[in-house]
Amino acid sequence: MGRQTAIPSKIVFIVALLFATPLFAQFEFPSLGGRGAAMGGTAVALDDASSAMAGIASLSGFERTEIALGVRQNFVAEGMGYAMLGGIFPIGFGAMSATVLHYGNSDYNEQQTTLAYALPLGRTVSMGVALHYLHSGTSDSYYDPINKLTFTMAVRYCPSNVLAVAFKAYNPAAVFIDRDDSQRIPSILCLGISYRLMDELLAVSEVEKSLYQQATLRFGLEYTLQEAYFFRVGVNTQPAIYTLGFGLKLKDFTVDIAGQVHSVLGLTPQISIQYKF
Repeated sequence: MGRQTAIPSKIVFIVALLFATPLFAQFEFPSLGGRGAAMGGTAVALDDASSAMAGIASLSGFERTEIALGVRQNFVAEGMGYAMLGGIFPIGFGAMSATVLHYGNSDYNEQQTTLAYALPLGRTVSMGVALHYLHSGTSDSYYDPINKLTFTMAVRYCPSNVLAVAFKAYNPAAVFIDRDDSQRIPSILCLGISYRLMDELLAVSEVEKSLYQQATLRFGLEYTLQEAYFFRVGVNTQPAIYTLGFGLKLKDFTVDIAGQVHSVLGLTPQISIQYKF
């Protein structure tokens, strides 16, 4: 028999990352709401504090100040963690939000700082706009840091208290990172629908198309027990990821825990905490 050679685990991991490139585009930040993460990674059609910072247009319905903190560790791998801190502030007519999102470590990191505003346009429609400041840097002085500005536009339609349809366009102007290399910040179009099948059961679906990548479909379900406990499942295509999670509401505190399972790369845990003043 010929001699068998074991393949180092690091090589397997690197090869797997190459086949999962849609997960790792520069300046392509996920929503760090644990609720949406457990429901297939959906965000644009949801209206809790952490997801509203991704949906933007749903901010217009907030009547109390809220803060949200989220953390996520991609595949429990060092240097691949996200952290987010944000707040929502009603201002009489509509609401504003401020969010800071950080990815990476001292060797390589990315940040997105966002200011957003949304207002109602009648009883069923709301509109939002956000300005994003993007920064990335490395510990190697050979590479210059990147600093860019871009924006998001979003709209939300709620014809009834059980149905919501939302759309957003992130970086629709396709801002360049480096014109010489024709590198651009990802332009992302996202359409989402949430529908309450019954008082205790919410269904949500979403399609997202990023520049130079195939469309991603996301589906999720949320079951509410006694208005305080939440059980969630979902699926995300391109690549195939299965999600599940749990939420707990204690008066003005809400804690959401999620896990996303990639068939090759494994588990990505995520948690978010929200407080309503």
